[in-house]
This record gives sequence, C-alpha cells and structure tokens, in this order.
Amino acid sequence: MYSMGVKTLLEERKCRGSVVELGNLSREYEVTRYAYMYRENTLVFRVNNSEVVCYSNLISSRRDLYSFLNAKNDKEAYTKLLNSIKKPRRLDTMPFSEYFERVDFSLLDIPFIKYFREDGGYYLTGSIVIACIEEFCNASFHRMMYVDQDKAAIRIVPRHLYFIYSKYRAMGRDLPVAVVLGADPAVEIAAASSAPLGVFELEVAAAISGDDKVVKTPLYNIPVPAHSSIVLEGVISHDEFVDEGPFTDIIGLLDEKRRQPVFKLEAVYANVDGLFYHAIVPSFPEHVYLMGFPREAQIYDFVKNIAPTVRSVRLTPGSGGWLHAVISMKQHKPGEARSIGIAVINAHPSVKHVIVVDEDIDVDNPLMIEWALATRVKGSEDIIVLKGLRGSTLDPRSSDGYGDKVIVDATKPFNEPWTKYRRVRIP
Repeated sequence: MYSMGVKTLLEERKCRGSVVELGNLSREYEVTRYAYMYRENTLVFRVNNSEVVCYSNLISSRRDLYSFLNAKNDKEAYTKLLNSIKKPRRLDTMPFSEYFERVDFSLLDIPFIKYFREDGGYYLTGSIVIACIEEFCNASFHRMMYVDQDKAAIRIVPRHLYFIYSKYRAMGRDLPVAVVLGADPAVEIAAASSAPLGVFELEVAAAISGDDKVVKTPLYNIPVPAHSSIVLEGVISHDEFVDEGPFTDIIGLLDEKRRQPVFKLEAVYANVDGLFYHAIVPSFPEHVYLMGFPREAQIYDFVKNIAPTVRSVRLTPGSGGWLHAVISMKQHKPGEARSIGIAVINAHPSVKHVIVVDEDIDVDNPLMIEWALATRVKGSEDIIVLKGLRGSTLDPRSSDGYGDKVIVDATKPFNEPWTKYRRVRIP
C-alpha cells in the first residue's frame, strides 16, 4: 500500500489533514516538545535549516500501525507479520543510479537531534543498519550518536548485527554497512521485528508491502530499499571505540554511558524523490509501537500453540511496550491462565509482570484491568513470584538483567459461577 516512498505517504497524510508543518526547529529539545504537543498528528519540519525534511509521529496509534500492515485487528496484524517472517519475498535488484545519486554531505548535514536534556549527545534514532556476511544479510534499528563530521558512535546490543560485527572483528576487519534513513513503514516494522538469524528483514518487508525492489550500494554492494530516502555507506571500525550515551530508553529512563564502536562515513546517497528522515522520539508512542508490537506477535504465536483460547496480547504503553504483558483468554480448564503466564515469560524474556484476564476484559483499558485485579484476584492464591530469572536490562530493579517476575491470575476462579464475577452492563 505504501510502496512509493515517504514523500507519497506524507502527501497522503497532508490531504487527510493529519499533518502539522512546523518549519525550522532547533535540533535541541524542540522536536520532543512539539512531538508531545501534537502527539496525535504527523509532524513535518527541518532542523537547523537542513536540506533534509524530517517527520515524526508517523505511528501515533495502533490504528496507524495496523494500516501499514493492511490489518483490521490484532489477529490480522500478528498473522501478517508472522507470515511475512515465515515466508519472506525474494528481492528484485534494480540499477542504483535509477534511484540514488551521491551527494557531497558529511554527518553535519544529517539531522542528528538531542531529544532530552539528559541525553549525552545528538542522535539518529530512525537509523536502520544493514550488514551482510557470507550468505545472509541483516537489517535492524541502531541508534547513532554524532562524534564528528565523518564519525558516529553506534549502539550494538548482542543480537544479529553484533554477531556479524564480531565475526569481522575476530578477523581484524572493519564491517561494511549501509545506514538507511527515511524508509518505508513496512521496512521499519520488519527491521524492528528481530526475525530469526538468516532471514533478511528486507525480504520480510517485501512480503508485507509487496515492494520487493532493492539496489546495491556502490562501494560495498549492500542491498538497500530502492524507495528509502538517504543511505549512508561506510564501515563499523573493529578497533575504534568511543563513549556513547547516556540516552533515553523506551521506558523513559536513562540508559548508561558505555564504550561502543565507531561508524566511519565514506559516502552519502540521496534518493531522487527527495531527502526525508524519520525522527523517532525516544519513549514516545511510535518508539513503543515499533519496538513492542513485533514482540506481541511473537508472544501470540508462541502462546496460541499452548493455549488456543488466547484472545488478545498487549505489551502495555505504561511499561514502554516492553516490561508488562496483559493477556486475555477464554478459560477451558483449571490452571490454564498460569500456563499462559509462564508461556509469555518464555516467549518474551524481557517481560517482568504478566496479568492474565478473562475475555470480557478490554486489554487496552487500564481501568478494566484494575477492576479485574480488584475483583478476581486473591493474593495468596493468584499471585506467583518467580525469582532470579533473566529479564531486561531496561528494568532498573534488575541486576545485569536478572530479577524477579510476577504472574497474576486475574481470571474468574474456574469452578465458581459467572454470576458472582460478571460486571453489570449499562441498560
């Protein structure tokens, strides 16, 4: 549906009256302030009179996210993403010069932004890094902090890019990469999905959107989406590191400062359709949706094989779409809710607290969830504490990512009548 690039997408949003055009903003804090002020609208702006058009709040609601997946509800959205991961679409390589031209840019011309006063520097947050090794490639989001006009620190956590980078570093070689800015929403959703190692996220995106066109970068022959806006080509150094951070994470807390590798810029390419960049404000809704939604799909896929009665899965906004899960289900046998809680922890080890509710509870309504806790939970029987399990380093109460997990069975006691627990309805 949105396979013709960001320019077309923004024009469609503008025709619907859902775009706020702000003109030129400072690259310090103003983006965050306006993104919060107009959080239900897509913002279009420039920073420090840059040639690059920035946009933010592209995914301000679950409805926005599902529209990019052409889905009407949770099940359709989860199924679309899961099927695209299981059956990715082969890519069609096009001539690079048909879509891109090299421009005389340094990193000074790229809109690095400081979002919060506590952040340690100016950041790219909508940067998708693509790297290849032997027979497979990987595309994933990685924040990048400005160092100088041709260097940026890149945060690499121990996942797939780290695996590829470690292989190159062990050989004493720099890792060639392409950094994609202003990508199609399908590419962003796929890049956030953490598909299994060996599944190329651009092929997942092609299965989602139908847009299978890529081009190969001139220096290192790295495949990038043909309809992305800006491509930075260079290497991640195997032996040069700098301090990166602190940085505001998805929970709204500060991630710590740490030594990270350096990205060295060698070339910048601009799409002939224009220069665009997605400025994702840390901890704001689109950060939460992009990072949390693929984990919801992962939880749904895992749990429904154990308990087909699962109705809805929600990683809650209050937990950054990461640490708290609420699962609604229809009970068929005693103990089923607890089994679901354990399955959630296995499917998404970062989760800290799991609440399981009956199908009559709206997982998007915190008041209904609290009502279920108030009326259907008996502390001595329905709260299970599991100690010393692997969790998330984003949890400040964890110790190097290890901590306690809690499962709350907020479903009606299986053998008791519904008349005692059913909420009255408005006549």
